[in-house]
Amino acid sequence: MRKLLTTGNPKTEKSNGLGYLTAIMHLAPAKLAGVGNLCPWASPGCLHSCLHTAGRGGIIKAGETTNAIQRARIARSKLFANDRAAFLAQLRRESVSHVRRAQRNALRPAIRLNGTSDLPWERLALDLFAEFSGVRFYDYTKSSKRMRQQRETSWPHNYSLTFSRSETNTDEALALLSAGHNVAVVFRGALPEYWNGFPVINGDEHDLRFLDPIGGFVVGLKAKGKARRDHSGFVVDSNELALAA
Repeated sequence: MRKLLTTGNPKTEKSNGLGYLTAIMHLAPAKLAGVGNLCPWASPGCLHSCLHTAGRGGIIKAGETTNAIQRARIARSKLFANDRAAFLAQLRRESVSHVRRAQRNALRPAIRLNGTSDLPWERLALDLFAEFSGVRFYDYTKSSKRMRQQRETSWPHNYSLTFSRSETNTDEALALLSAGHNVAVVFRGALPEYWNGFPVINGDEHDLRFLDPIGGFVVGLKAKGKARRDHSGFVVDSNELALAA
């Protein structure tokens, strides 16, 4: 079985300069693996623009329909669905290795469990966060319920979420911003200074969302992969915002 956690992501490598070593777990998004929906809150625009097809995951040879990276994500997803105990045991082993590797490099360990999925790990593997209390876990989610649950005392202290805005949940995004939560928004063009009155910070400078200022900030992300050609409303056009201002 291929590794569950990977560290070769160009964006997460920027974390090294901030003192962290980040590992990400990429599963096959939505229903791609045929084992149920691993992105239950995804919108049509999100599914079309998914980062599953960005970078090396989107490089497919002529005459083929998939590649080794996508096949590995499907294999991980099938293990998760068909043998949860083996999956979690492997995740724990790899988390131990990741912590040791970070220590050898004088870095702090961080893990993002939902690289291309949106699963409630606080329910699926709650003990994991306590077992690895020195690891900073973080994710993006489109579940406003999960976002609000972060403020409950039962929520793992080392697991933080950033809401991900889509073309179907803007009202939820604005409500969460008003409540002091941070929301990621994908933009086409230069990042604006404000979105709907909330200040925008550059989310592409690094992926360590738990280091972002707290209190209703928009985490601006530039469109990547198929998202560059999105017209569903999932991607916000910065030029149209400028004209409307």
